[in-house]
Amino acid sequence: MNNIVITRQNNRYLSVLFTEGRPSRMHCSPLLQEEGMLSQICLARVKDVIPAMKGAFLTVPEGRTVYLPLSESGDFLCANRSFSSLSELHQGDEIVVQITGEAVKTKPPLASAMPVLTGQYCVCSLFGHGIHVSRKLAPERQKELKTAIAEAGIEGRKNFQFTVRTNADTLKELTPLFQEMQEFICFFQELTEIYRHRNCPSCLYRPLPELIRQIQDIPLTAYEEIVTDEPEVWQLLKDTFPEKTVRLYQDPSLSLSRLYRLDFFLQEALSRKVWLPCGGYLVIEPTEAMVVIDVNSGKAVHKGRSSQDYYRKVNREAAAEIARQLQLRNYSGMIMVDFINMESEKDQKELLFLLDQLLKKDQVRTRLVDMTALGIVEITRKKINRPLFEEMQKNS
Repeated sequence: MNNIVITRQNNRYLSVLFTEGRPSRMHCSPLLQEEGMLSQICLARVKDVIPAMKGAFLTVPEGRTVYLPLSESGDFLCANRSFSSLSELHQGDEIVVQITGEAVKTKPPLASAMPVLTGQYCVCSLFGHGIHVSRKLAPERQKELKTAIAEAGIEGRKNFQFTVRTNADTLKELTPLFQEMQEFICFFQELTEIYRHRNCPSCLYRPLPELIRQIQDIPLTAYEEIVTDEPEVWQLLKDTFPEKTVRLYQDPSLSLSRLYRLDFFLQEALSRKVWLPCGGYLVIEPTEAMVVIDVNSGKAVHKGRSSQDYYRKVNREAAAEIARQLQLRNYSGMIMVDFINMESEKDQKELLFLLDQLLKKDQVRTRLVDMTALGIVEITRKKINRPLFEEMQKNS
């Protein structure tokens, strides 16, 4: 049975999605009482505008500073005056922003003037219009969902933009989706009425805890049960995911962490070397610019045609493991893979086809770009949160 296991490790929560007995996703998140600013919507005051950077520094609640790129095009909400472009922003202006990125090293958190609300079944954008459906769903299903939403007569829907998530495909009836859409509409309608009358800076919206948002990003079809040994988390999960089995683990003789070997799997997910069943292994090296993955054949010695058969086997196992590791470690950006050289062009094409099919299963947008003249395979993966090793450092 596929399940999600959540436990506390030192000053953080560790959540692991087990797929067929192996971890396929791992995340660290702050304790419920130590939540950060990510996804908060605030009325912020412009502290300084830096034309050379095409950005502005804003003051948000608790005296913290965030950075707003002025390159965003589109509508925005300013409380103290009216103007047509963010490039006209001045010191002292009061503007509604959402925190979209965490602080990285010396850089402050990132903000956007285009707020969105993310739920279990849909995403609602304050600015924009129309209905979009996840491209991971079949075209016929996309059309069905768009038609059903249009016929539902949801009041105020046409004033906002909605993106239907893959989780909506699990619904036998679409009522939960419609209810979520209505909740988001009501919130944004209220926001546009009250923001001019709020003190600045102030918080207008606090999202669900990061732990919950991480689980919402996992398709409902990917697991049957959530298990935790934290009573407070258990209650929150029961309230948030009523359609799922949520079990509170209570056994003083054997901890949840030991039962699922979480320390072992976590150490494995942070290791630079990953062994393959055939005896080969991967060496994974994250750098500032990219993630580099080297495929090695191991100590086995194979000669003649049998060596090519063995290299093909190693590369195929490596392709499957690379697809798993990218999700498990949450790597993003540019990924360069050096597979073992194969003499047959047919074998190379089959390997690239296999890898491409495996990467398409990733819920995060991942694309196999090409193989270079030197035989290096280029992959790109959209950035969604921090990689696992950075989450560990942040929440340690």
